[in-house]
Amino acid sequence: MMISITAGKYTEEQARQSEAFLKDLLPRMKKLPGVVAIYHFAQPDKGAVSTIVIWESPEALKAYRESDLVKEALAFEKKTGMQTSREAYPILTAL
Repeated sequence: MMISITAGKYTEEQARQSEAFLKDLLPRMKKLPGVVAIYHFAQPDKGAVSTIVIWESPEALKAYRESDLVKEALAFEKKTGMQTSREAYPILTAL
């Protein structure tokens, strides 16, 4: 299994735009093969938002990162000037 983390710092306006965008994107993402779970959370006092996705395999994550869905997300970030980071790690232990 893999975990991917997308994190960013947003202005209040970017946060509103992001929430509206993710309200549409995340349900579609959940339907992708290999998605186990999606957790999206915000820290309004810090202007930070993060999304964590648990993937069944590295191949499932790779397929997403090559998909049109991620291209939508990247285009949205570029359009709104959002700065995000994307990291992924193998899950070594799950209890």
